[in-house]
Amino acid sequence: MADNCSITAKAGGSSKGYEQAVSSNIKGSLQEVESDLPEDIRDHALHVFQAAVMDHSNVGDAIKRVQTEALSKIDERFKGERYKGFIKFDYDTSVVEIKVNKFGNGNSQFSSGIGVKKMVCPDPFMGRLSDPNMNKR
Repeated sequence: MADNCSITAKAGGSSKGYEQAVSSNIKGSLQEVESDLPEDIRDHALHVFQAAVMDHSNVGDAIKRVQTEALSKIDERFKGERYKGFIKFDYDTSVVEIKVNKFGNGNSQFSSGIGVKKMVCPDPFMGRLSDPNMNKR
């Protein structure tokens, strides 16, 4: 029997963090929405994402709902045109960004990014954020 490839043998570990992030639920309130989508599509995507959060859907399901229910309208709006856009939802503990890349031939590509915010308490004596990793080299 052949030996396992030393490069790809441990490749599954890098996706474990992504799988945990996608299967988690969003907690906290919406802080900010940043987007370059047309206003009506942006508002619909925001409504769909907030509804998914209220239904206690996990992050992966919420992203999928936004892609199918709201961002699919970009195909109709920009038919035969190239379009790139994004929407970013900034919550208390996490940030979710969904990107759309529509090509002129009608194909669309969606991608998403999920991040966890690390909250740092301000240091009342120093007057700035007290982050122990700030000055590490």
